[in-house]
Amino acid sequence: MFCVRCGRDGPTYDSLCAVCFVKNNKLTAVPEYVDVPQCAHCDEFQIERRWYKFNSVEEAVREAAVRSVTSRKGTRIEGVETGVSRQDSKNFLVEIDVKVKYLDLTVDEHLDTVVRLKGGVCPRCSKIQGSYYESIIQVRTRGRKFPDEEKDHILEEIESKVDLLSRSSRDIFISKVEEMPGGFDVYLSSTSLGRSLSKDLADTYGAEIKESSSLLGQKDGKEIYRVTYLVRLPSYTMGDIIVQKDRPYLIGGIGSRGTRLIDLWTHESMNIDNADLRSVHVVGNMKDALEAVVLTENEKEVQVLDPRNFKPVEIKKAQPSKRKSESVRVFPFEGELLILPAWRQKEG
Repeated sequence: MFCVRCGRDGPTYDSLCAVCFVKNNKLTAVPEYVDVPQCAHCDEFQIERRWYKFNSVEEAVREAAVRSVTSRKGTRIEGVETGVSRQDSKNFLVEIDVKVKYLDLTVDEHLDTVVRLKGGVCPRCSKIQGSYYESIIQVRTRGRKFPDEEKDHILEEIESKVDLLSRSSRDIFISKVEEMPGGFDVYLSSTSLGRSLSKDLADTYGAEIKESSSLLGQKDGKEIYRVTYLVRLPSYTMGDIIVQKDRPYLIGGIGSRGTRLIDLWTHESMNIDNADLRSVHVVGNMKDALEAVVLTENEKEVQVLDPRNFKPVEIKKAQPSKRKSESVRVFPFEGELLILPAWRQKEG
């Protein structure tokens, strides 16, 4: 076969030899300008109708330029190298070296374009700025104060989980958080997110959930509801000492399946349904424990120095055992001292 342009014998591409084909055909192209919207709130960039987060503006500019490259039908781009130079705060010159293959012919081509950054607001931030939400989690306590430390810890857990989930979906976000008497409200982007987070709180803290909804409108012919999840934390928390049926117990674990109680008279543990503990009376916490020096002991009793008045007092042991230290932790209850068990937080 021969080239119809120069007459050279050998392989031809569209009736042209390799030299004439490359000289007279451009296998790749790029627009003169590529416009890239940048969100004014989250600084993400829109490329091909989707929004992305990049480590730098140059990285976003490079990605937008490369994605704008088109190639002739039947070709395959095998390699791309780029160089970015800033012209001003909004305009970047991008030079692109492309290695492209057509049939058995490999060609190197050079392209350049100007990427222009444009102002904009992504749909996610538009919703956030408009205080859009589909569900609310209302976190409250039952019959006790809500300490700021506990409140901050739970809110941080919620924010951390939302941040993790939002990495795989831009539709997941917290619209706002409001401090309320006795707790706080978290406004969320979707009903499923509110349902998932409230269930997590119930599993972790033994909370009770009540759900209510109101019609928000219609989307694609389907009714959309705004749902409120009231998450009621129990009247006790980990490490509390409660009275249940006239017996003192330590809260040793809390979970969705129930609460683990440790009997402070016997040191035996049991699991109780959370619903059966809604009216318990909290009388203290492990933080209220006192350190008592051991004077003498036998299999059934131990004599300690009462830390309140420094008088010797005998305490019946919950279980026959030998002490391993020169002191024990005790808790005053109805005129007597109770020896507290070795304890660490566990899930119920």
